[in-house]
Amino acid sequence: MKKIAKYIGMAGIITVLSACNAPKDNSFAFIEMKNSKIDHLHGLGYINGGPQVIISTHEGLYAYDEDGWKEANSEKHDYMGFQAVREGFFSSGHPEIGSKLKNPLGLVKSTDRGASFEKLAFYGEIDFHYMAVGYESNAIYALNEMPTKEMPAGLHYSLDEGESWKEASMNGFNSSFISNLAAHPSREELIAIGSKDGLFISRDYGENFAPFNEAEMITYATLNEAGGLYASYERDIVKLTSFDYEEQKEIEISLPNEIAPIIFIAVNPDDQQEIVIATFTNGIYRTTDEGVNWETLAKNGELLN
Repeated sequence: MKKIAKYIGMAGIITVLSACNAPKDNSFAFIEMKNSKIDHLHGLGYINGGPQVIISTHEGLYAYDEDGWKEANSEKHDYMGFQAVREGFFSSGHPEIGSKLKNPLGLVKSTDRGASFEKLAFYGEIDFHYMAVGYESNAIYALNEMPTKEMPAGLHYSLDEGESWKEASMNGFNSSFISNLAAHPSREELIAIGSKDGLFISRDYGENFAPFNEAEMITYATLNEAGGLYASYERDIVKLTSFDYEEQKEIEISLPNEIAPIIFIAVNPDDQQEIVIATFTNGIYRTTDEGVNWETLAKNGELLN
């Protein structure tokens, strides 16, 4: 319990395989892995509508599909706050070593699977570690830890891809540590926050939050049209639970044995039974039948093919 509490505390704002050459024209592509070991995982999801699972690491993007893992052959930026959407992904972070891009990246958006990105806001000013973006709506929520004249510290949201921002009061949110922000796929006004004191949900753009249940130590949460999933770590037990907004019905999903605390969850937007999870120890697992069976995609940071 102490280890995961320490991890979430640090995350909170309040307290090889054979390699092949890059394409001859040097165009961006996902190619056979040169490096199958990852140290830092910053996010995962189904960009551009899938079907590949994309992970964001300290050294760029990796993609997983029926042919196994592949890595991006260029644009190996450190994408923090990575958020998959139907059109591609939003992110923040830092440019790769040797890049002429400013550091930090601010808010960026890619619609071509990472080949390029558009600089939307705060380029060279802010690195957003905590972001949530509606998969269909592109509504952006960001928790700013680097206050500037244009954006003070705290929770802010944008409904026009970063052109304008409004600050959210976060009334009712009373936890000292958070795990992540989660935006509803299509309802711009609905956002959730996972915390060590449970799951909090706002239905008015983050102005007011209310606890959803009595769960403790939420390590990650994600939302779908009807509800969502959250991972918890209580009394050394890791759980993955699905929930419904209106009925407040919860169902526990079976997990692999001896799994470490879950720090990321992604659900296939076109198949809710396909779920990918990543753990504190950089393990990655996927189920295509909502937890009946799981396959191991990575173990202790080693990507498996």
